[in-house]
Amino acid sequence: MSGNREAAVAGTGPPVGESREADVVVVGAGPPVGESRETDVVVVGAGPAGSVAAAALAASGLRTVLVGDGSGHGRQYDVVLSAVALDGLAAIPGADAAPLRRLNAADLAFGAGSPRELADAPMAVFARDRLDSWLHGLAEANGAEPLTGRVVAVEGDRVLVRQGQRAMTITAGHVVLATGCERPGIARTPVAGALPSGVVSTLAGGVACARRYRGVRLDGRLSLRLAVPPRTDARARPACLWIVPGDGDTCTIGLARIGDGTDCEEAHDRAVAELMRRDDRFAAATPAGPPVTGPVSSAFAPARTVEGGCLRVGDAAGLANPFTGEGLSHTVHSALYAAEAIAAHPDDPAAARDAYARRLSATFVGYFETARHAAHRYHLAWRMLEATSGSDSPLFVKGRRAVLLPEGLAGATMADQIELPEADALALAPFLAACDEVALAAVREEWPFIARLLLAGRGPGEARIRPAVLFVAALAAAGGVPQAAQVTVGSAVELAMLGALAFLGPGRPAEHTGRGVDWGTTTTVLVGDFLLAQATRLVSAEAPDVAWSFADWLTELTCLRGGRLTDPPGVTAADVFAAMFEFPARLGAQLGCGSPALVARLRAFGRHCGTAFLLADDILALRGQRNRLDTTPETAITARISAIPHLLGRPGHGLADEERARAVEAAVAECRRVREAALALLPGVPGELSRRVLRAFVDAITAPA
Repeated sequence: MSGNREAAVAGTGPPVGESREADVVVVGAGPPVGESRETDVVVVGAGPAGSVAAAALAASGLRTVLVGDGSGHGRQYDVVLSAVALDGLAAIPGADAAPLRRLNAADLAFGAGSPRELADAPMAVFARDRLDSWLHGLAEANGAEPLTGRVVAVEGDRVLVRQGQRAMTITAGHVVLATGCERPGIARTPVAGALPSGVVSTLAGGVACARRYRGVRLDGRLSLRLAVPPRTDARARPACLWIVPGDGDTCTIGLARIGDGTDCEEAHDRAVAELMRRDDRFAAATPAGPPVTGPVSSAFAPARTVEGGCLRVGDAAGLANPFTGEGLSHTVHSALYAAEAIAAHPDDPAAARDAYARRLSATFVGYFETARHAAHRYHLAWRMLEATSGSDSPLFVKGRRAVLLPEGLAGATMADQIELPEADALALAPFLAACDEVALAAVREEWPFIARLLLAGRGPGEARIRPAVLFVAALAAAGGVPQAAQVTVGSAVELAMLGALAFLGPGRPAEHTGRGVDWGTTTTVLVGDFLLAQATRLVSAEAPDVAWSFADWLTELTCLRGGRLTDPPGVTAADVFAAMFEFPARLGAQLGCGSPALVARLRAFGRHCGTAFLLADDILALRGQRNRLDTTPETAITARISAIPHLLGRPGHGLADEERARAVEAAVAECRRVREAALALLPGVPGELSRRVLRAFVDAITAPA
């Protein structure tokens, strides 16, 4: 790390996350001295994490003191913040005056490959110095008390602050640490179950360097360039280059090196020189400010976020992106979650700490397990990311977004919420949350990045477009009561459908490498087979009475997809999706001991839902909007997961411009027809709750029509 005090950053990669505002933090350093005062909450560190936490805490009515030493401000470079994080900030009074510029796209390139656009990736660009001062002002405007000083000790509920020769001890019910990345030489009390600092820096650490340049005019999108380690060098570490458009002809270029803290400024300069050589847009780039360097930590673990009786937020919690080093969006999320937990338990610090750790664990499930996997077996992880970087398979498109972009999990999944009355949503929540827990336990250890795709939105247990909703609604309609075995079956169905997505997508030509490994195909097979195997294992172990039905369904899906690969296709894409959605409804009715007539009715309802899902995705893609499968009309037609050729009456590939309007009109009409057919089945379904849930389910699917 640079020894330049002015260039020290609080530990995230470009766009850099938060600043280290407290020079020294010693947990358990002995009895504080000096004058004393009391308050509800002390926030240690006045960078973005601390300022956001203090603003939210003060806005909730809690007496909040925000302590910082005043260093770290005035940094001259640009950062990005995801739309999801901006939505969280919007709840703080006065946050609508943010000094930002909107972006709506990003592109990604691996190695020397051509960049690929990641559509509909809304973000905002901030000048870092303006962001710092704005957030600090937001905290003050909402009632937080700023205190300039250097925090030298934190012990339980006491914080020792030095202001020159003056010492002050602040006693608070809650302490929030927003002190940035750990640095060597700072003593900390060991915490049982936490990773030792040396292990943390080895497995999940790194360094980042950012610098602003002028003489560059970009097209208003974030660019990521990932340098994959060469296959022949077992010691090589990956790196990520960020390019953030600034005002006018400026941009910020940043480099994050994961697992390697050496020579970052030199590596940054080499990367910029190579960028200038390869891309004419950067040929005239000249530095517009000093380089800013700092450590990166992806050492997040729920237990470490509440150690020492404090709530750690942002970089202090090790929340930098494990692949890119970006940390600002996670900084905002964690600060808001800490404030929510404290506001919900103002008189019970232990309950607040538990609530905060649970919220972070649910939000970042699979994310940092992936970092540790990449640290231990980084060549395998990066080989797979590189090999699937050109794949339009829905699973891999979503996977790239989940692990590389700062947009949050909701941006990766695009799983629409189902609009239900609050009582109905609460009735479904326990079953859906239990399904999430079982599915996550089945995958997070071996394939943690898949866990990122199993949850959508704000957390587990939500009613959204997912097979478990169809399953439990059909089970209830047949008079069944959810048991542990039914939860396992619901989880298995969802894992199997995600596994099916791995095999839905355009084929890839074989990649011939020196070692004879086609990583793209290998990754597809490994991921898909793992998910299907885990689903089958769950059913065989917990619900053997439906194992044959489950196996028959998987066989049917395989045969249907095989039929799509013939020329001309032997089955339609709608047949495939109808089969994917009908089984959860059918199986739920069967396990609830429904009559044959009810089973047939719910099976037909599920088939209509699957057909409508495909049509609605086509409609979104044809309109130029991001759809649920993250495909374009062209890639969907090539992959044979589109209803467009069938609607237009021809099985060929491609779509002429003049055909788009006709295709949209035909898809909308067919989607509406299928919706009406599904709704016509509901009067014969017993139970008001089941009928409401099923109607809301099909309405959510067909909303684009």
